[in-house]
Amino acid sequence: MARFSVALVLVLACWTANSSAAALSVEDKLQQLTDSYIQFKEVVGAKNAELQAQLEQQQVHHNEIKTELTSKISQLEAKIQQQERAHPSSPVYFYVQRSTPFSTLATPLPFDLAVLNVGNAMDLATGKFTAPRAGIYAFSFSGMALFPATSGVYVWLSASLFLNGNVVGSAEVDEANTVEDQWSPLFLQSTLSLQAGDQLWLEIEYDTAGVVLHDDADHYTHFNGWMLDE
Repeated sequence: MARFSVALVLVLACWTANSSAAALSVEDKLQQLTDSYIQFKEVVGAKNAELQAQLEQQQVHHNEIKTELTSKISQLEAKIQQQERAHPSSPVYFYVQRSTPFSTLATPLPFDLAVLNVGNAMDLATGKFTAPRAGIYAFSFSGMALFPATSGVYVWLSASLFLNGNVVGSAEVDEANTVEDQWSPLFLQSTLSLQAGDQLWLEIEYDTAGVVLHDDADHYTHFNGWMLDE
């Protein structure tokens, strides 16, 4: 009986010791797991912060690209609008000539040949240009004055550009002591802001007897105009 008691005591002592060792081992493992979790959480947090910083940088770069593209698009749209203004959707331009002399005063200068008349705004018979719509127009006229022989006196020819009956510009050539069939050129240019329906034409305002605006089949009289902008 005494032997059994001693053996039981030894078994219990061994079991208690083994149990304590096992308990300590589980606690160590739990602590290791806890430490590993904390380290993993720290790594994930650092990586997340790094990714967040990268995303923010990418967002800043994206915004910069977006701003640059928006600016370039605005500049392109402005250029397109400028080109559209410089090139009207419905072009208007003409170039007309004469083939016979003319010397009638205070009468719109008619023409008999249309080299160009895009938009049909120029009426050859009346010599009048009618603006089809509001805009900026440019006009150019050149002609050749033919003088008779003179001695000791001035002779001249003056042509004027009329807008709705009012003179907007004139060209004049004068000579003295001319010889028979002496020619002298005259020129007139003008850029005007017109409203739809405005009319423009040329007239010989002044001349000396015997002086004419010369012309023949070689065409010395030229009148042209075109819309620059609207």
